[in-house]
Amino acid sequence: MQQLEMVLHAGTLIAVNALISLLSSLAFLLAFSIRPRFVPPYSLLAWCIAYLAFAAGFGVLMLPAFAISLPRLGLSGNLLIDLGAALNFVAVHLYLKRPRIELWILGPAILLATIEIAYVLSHFENMRVMVAMGCAVRGILTVGAAMALWQCLDVSRRPVARLAGAIHMLWALVLLARMLWWVFNPDADGDGDPTTTFGLTSRLVLTCAITPCFLWMLTRQLDAELLHYASRDPLTGLVNRRVIWEQGMARAAQATRQHRAIAALMIDVDHFKKVNDGWGHASGDAVLRAVARALAETASPGDVVGRVGGEEFLVLPAHSGTAAALAERLRAAVADLQIAVEGGAVLQCTISVGHAEARNGGGAWQRLVNEADHALYAAKQGGRNRVVSVVVPALQEADAGGAVALA
Repeated sequence: MQQLEMVLHAGTLIAVNALISLLSSLAFLLAFSIRPRFVPPYSLLAWCIAYLAFAAGFGVLMLPAFAISLPRLGLSGNLLIDLGAALNFVAVHLYLKRPRIELWILGPAILLATIEIAYVLSHFENMRVMVAMGCAVRGILTVGAAMALWQCLDVSRRPVARLAGAIHMLWALVLLARMLWWVFNPDADGDGDPTTTFGLTSRLVLTCAITPCFLWMLTRQLDAELLHYASRDPLTGLVNRRVIWEQGMARAAQATRQHRAIAALMIDVDHFKKVNDGWGHASGDAVLRAVARALAETASPGDVVGRVGGEEFLVLPAHSGTAAALAERLRAAVADLQIAVEGGAVLQCTISVGHAEARNGGGAWQRLVNEADHALYAAKQGGRNRVVSVVVPALQEADAGGAVALA
């Protein structure tokens, strides 16, 4: 540490740390001003204030270089840096939506900071005590932030969050190293701190890594949200037409190569226009959401349920052999719904289902969907609230009469 002090000037490092912290604060302020709806806004504000506190703390420590001498400058600067560490921990907690009980870490940190204040006010600014207390406070808060980052539940952000957590742990080790230096150098003069340059250099390097990690997490979260909205129907939350069409084409191509059967279920809500005309479009939306939820909850793992437009849904069963039974379960599940709408009314609705199955890889995707659509039309014509099943013939049989109805 003492060799590093001979190479790097502490005053310059303080100034650079203050500048980097200020730029980080401005970056989070910009992110906060954009107000991305998927990010808790107070987390961005907390990060902004945290880095502003870091910058202010380093700024206070720079004042003696400008011949400004005030009482307890060292204590004031270090307490501002402690405040920044506490706000950083709170920001991580808010951003990752961690349980409130994890905020207990603030208790010991506040206690140690209080002891440091009491000692300095009653005695003097002894660097041995201030480094030990200050590093302990920041170490506790840094480890707490690292643990929260490491336990990030969001898959899209987890790799970056764990990288940020590892960097926080490195910073905690730097703080521990500074404390241990004073432990193993009991004869060192308490009027100065030979570990300052080491700490400032480490802080500069790690800040340049931590801030981009936080911003990178925001970017990955934005990407995940954009992907979600690009692949999901905004009203029902089911996959949209584009996604289910792509998956259907892929499954049909695979079934053709492997000479396996594939099935599709085309679903339409019966008399939906009457719901919109009689109860309003808000009630119609409530019906669609309820139907979508019932379809998704009734479907089996591996089944793909999507909304293809209006009141029409499409289901890709994972197993064609159980598709007919699945279609009947879906119909029964929707028929049992009690849907509360505006005005206190409770509506019931039914669905018609067209089930088409292509055996031995004998149907292209569009042909399969067309036959499912024809079967749906037959279900409508047959009285609604029913399932009609057809088999899509192989291409060489298509000229003999089209789809064959199943008993």
